[in-house]
This record gives sequence, C-alpha cells and structure tokens, in this order.
Amino acid sequence: MKFLRHTGLLAIVVAILLAELSCGDQYRPVANPVITPGGQPQTAHFAWVLNFNPSGDGSTTEIDVSGDTNLAVNSMGVGSAAEAFPPSSLALFVANTGDDTISEYLPTLAGPITTINLLPGSHPVIVGSGRPGTMFALNSGSNSACPSTGSISVIQTLTLTVSSTTCVGHNPIAMAQSSTTAFIYVINQGDGSVSVFNPAGPGVSGTITSANGLGQNPISATASVDGNWIFIVTQGDGMSPGELDIISAAGGTSVAASVPLGVGPTFSIIDPNLNRLYVANTGDNSVSVFDSSNVNTSNSPAIPLLATVPVGHSPIGITPLANGSLFYVLNNVSNNVTVVSANSFSPLTTVTLPSGANAVFIASDPTSSKVYVADMGTSETTIIQTSNNAIAQNIAAPSQIIGCTVCALQQPIMIVTQ
Repeated sequence: MKFLRHTGLLAIVVAILLAELSCGDQYRPVANPVITPGGQPQTAHFAWVLNFNPSGDGSTTEIDVSGDTNLAVNSMGVGSAAEAFPPSSLALFVANTGDDTISEYLPTLAGPITTINLLPGSHPVIVGSGRPGTMFALNSGSNSACPSTGSISVIQTLTLTVSSTTCVGHNPIAMAQSSTTAFIYVINQGDGSVSVFNPAGPGVSGTITSANGLGQNPISATASVDGNWIFIVTQGDGMSPGELDIISAAGGTSVAASVPLGVGPTFSIIDPNLNRLYVANTGDNSVSVFDSSNVNTSNSPAIPLLATVPVGHSPIGITPLANGSLFYVLNNVSNNVTVVSANSFSPLTTVTLPSGANAVFIASDPTSSKVYVADMGTSETTIIQTSNNAIAQNIAAPSQIIGCTVCALQQPIMIVTQ
C-alpha cells in the first residue's frame, strides 16, 4: 500500500518545482556512483532521496539505513518531481516534469537507467502503482493526445513502454489506486473534480464533482488497506474545516459519505500496519487519526475518529513507524518534527530541524529505526534516530553540476524507503 501516499504534499512540492523550471541551457550530468550497493531490500534497507536540480538533471541519492552513508548518486531527467517503486519490485521509477520522461532503474543492483519518453508537453508530476505489472504517470500538462486537459499514461513494467495515454481533468495533481479493483481516482486541481480511471479499458468511467457530493478543493487521495475505499481530502475554503470524502473503489462515481476534518488539510497517509488513516490539518496545526479498518458508509460517522492530535505549526507530512509504536509529523513553519505515541496519541517530544531547512517531505524505514526528512532549503537530508529521537546525520545533496565542489547543491524533495 505504498502507492501515492504523499500526493497532497507532492502537489505543493511540484508547484514549487514548476515555478523553478525556467528557460536557459541545462547541464546534464551523468550517474556518479560512490559505492556499489550490495544486498537486497529484504535483508538490507535503503532510503532513496529524490533531488530537484534547478540547473539541469535531477538525481537520486541512495542512503544505507544501517550506516547512514551515501552509497550512490544517479542522474535522472530534468525537473525530477516524484518517485515510486511498483509493488513487489526493485525497480525505481522517477517522473521528470521538465523533459517529459520517466527514468527507471534497479538501484540495489546498480542497474542501467532507462529513459521512457512520454508525449511532448505531458509534464509528469506523479508516478506510482497499486498493482504489479504497470506503472502510471500522471501528467499535468497538455499533449497531442489530450490538448486541453491533463492525462494519465500507462507504462508496462516488463517492456518499459507506454501502452496508452488517457485524458483526465485539468491540472491533475494526485491519484490513488485500489489494489483490489484497480480503479484509479485522479484529483484534478484545475476544475476541482475527481476522474475515475479504469485501466482495463483503458478509459475514464466517470467524473466526480460537487454535484456528486465532492467537497471543495480536493488535495490528497489514499486507498484503504483492503482496497474497498478511496479517501479524498478536500480543503474547503481554507478558513473553515475541510472534509474527508469516502468513495467506493469499485468504480464509484459519487461520494458515499463524508466526515469533517480540521482547517486547511493538505496531506493524508494510510498506515497499513495499524490500518489507520492520518490527515495533516495544516491550517489548525493538528492531525486527525481515523480507524480505517472500520468503514461503514451507512453509519454516522462513516469512519471512526480515534484522535485529533495537536502538533507544530503547519504540519505537511506524516510517517508512521512500521512497528506501530510512533508516528512522526513534519511541521514546515515551526521547522520541527513532532513525535507522537501511536497508542495514547500524545505528543512525546519535538525534534528541531536545521535552521532554514524548509523541510518538505518525511519518511521512515521498514525497520522503524530511522526517519528521513527532505530539507529543500538547506539541500540536505536529516536522519532522525528513533531510539532516542536525536539527529544522527545530515547528508548533503549532490552538486547541481556533478563534480563541481563550489557549485550550489540540488534540493531534496521526496524520499522512498525499502
């Protein structure tokens, strides 16, 4: 259930990246391995940091979980914006907004990098999948297949080819796929709608709008652990509470039930181990925690609220530990991370990030020993040791021009672990 759990936060990050992509010559560095990775993710664990490069190709930095060391740097395409592993796969896919490509490689095996070309103008902003065999690129721009809307491209993971491109709504920013039904729900920021995409067609089987019960300004999407429900976070007008809209993942084209959230929610994530849904309410500095194992749209509320947790200023990201003990909340404005008990829902401590971090993403590793924070402002990844909640290391991003020791650094924007 790793598919697109951070799409609300990614929407914010991608907006920043698109603003930074500008005209001019682009330097295209090559892969710069530091140490050849060893072992498999099942026995050795890694964090892959995606770095945006304002001056050329982005990159991925591979960090060894046990040693907190930078193992390798690999070059991606222009405007790298999102990354994901397909289910049951070692292949990492990266969406490159600036040059309309998807990069694919086997990082733990130091495999060659394959470039998959999308239609010109696509501008992919999200990449991910909820089922083996296919990857999906969500494209915010217009292309020859969809000259007036965004689109979704289907990539076959065996052949690494694009098999179809289907039009969705305007300026899509997030999507979630059911691992059971395979339907994908796409949030279209440009027109405030949700497109229901059926990969079996492929085609869009319906569009959900306010007329079908959808709240105002949808921002984040997640799928339930059992694959039966899609959760859509809507922001409302930004001054009053948002809402969580619940949709049947079996191709449902209307909202089955809604429950209130805090003010200005921006991000949601499913905890597959505890079967919970966490929502960051950026506007009122809180996190809503729901029991996603107990969804019943005939009841009121349709999903039980377990707690509303006060955290730092402007929470924008959450990562639960796999062992079920804690969850960590990234607070952008207060420049810190709140550590919360997953049992009592009490904030336990606060970890202060480096000055000027402008942190934009948070993730944890499968062993529950480390938490990783992407500090876009300081161009480094902060590693928090969960045993004592102390900062173990700050790893710098690669230079914007590989091999240059005096050049500005790239900007970490996303982290995946395995």
